[in-house]
Amino acid sequence: MRGLSKLFLVFFALSLPAHVEAKQPDDEPASAPDDSGETIDGEPIDGDGDGDGDETPPEGEEPTATEEPSSEASAGEDLATLRAEYFKLRDRLFQSKARASAVASALYSTRLSIGLNYTSARYYTITRATIRLDGANIYDDSEGTVSSDKAPRFEGYIAPGRHQISIRLEATGKDDQRFTSVIDNSFVVQAIQGKDLDVRVRAEDSGDIAYKWKKKERGSYQLHLDVSVKSKKRSDKKTDHVKRTGELRKHAPAKTHRS
Repeated sequence: MRGLSKLFLVFFALSLPAHVEAKQPDDEPASAPDDSGETIDGEPIDGDGDGDGDETPPEGEEPTATEEPSSEASAGEDLATLRAEYFKLRDRLFQSKARASAVASALYSTRLSIGLNYTSARYYTITRATIRLDGANIYDDSEGTVSSDKAPRFEGYIAPGRHQISIRLEATGKDDQRFTSVIDNSFVVQAIQGKDLDVRVRAEDSGDIAYKWKKKERGSYQLHLDVSVKSKKRSDKKTDHVKRTGELRKHAPAKTHRS
């Protein structure tokens, strides 16, 4: 009986599977990759595995050496060339201006002279004075020159025919700068071919508000603009000079003295 029992146990042991996989308990988490910065053989472990973090970008090529400056001789030659070209351009410019002046004298045969004088400079300061001819600005002054002298403000040639002149004067009271005034007037003149046109403008403010308001709180503006226009024959300065010196007289025959 004992012999049969041993055989039965041997047969039962051989009938079992050769390998039984052991189950892991459900509450034990699976192991995750270690990113704690451990090292292998003294080298840090790179999580990405590409090894690009510590690499430095390749250095660029060294800058090319700048060219050496040109020699003093070549620089002197270039300067001489530029100077010669400058003088040529300047001569051409002067010639062009001379031609333009000659053409203007031929086309615009009327010589225009405009004078402007402000006579109330004792009580008012002219902050700006302008003269416009056919809409173009021909005189602009902010120094009060129109109050200091009677010199012509414009002299030039214009085409014969109708022209419009505009005068604008901006004034401020000297005793009380709160009071300002503006004289702005336009008028038409007629230029005659071959003659000179003389225009004289006189402006004033004879009011007293700039100095009377502080005392009596009253005053007035009395703005005036008087214009005188005259057309006259063009004078020949050489002829006038000869007439004044008496050199136009015909030479009289020498008187002979009878003995």
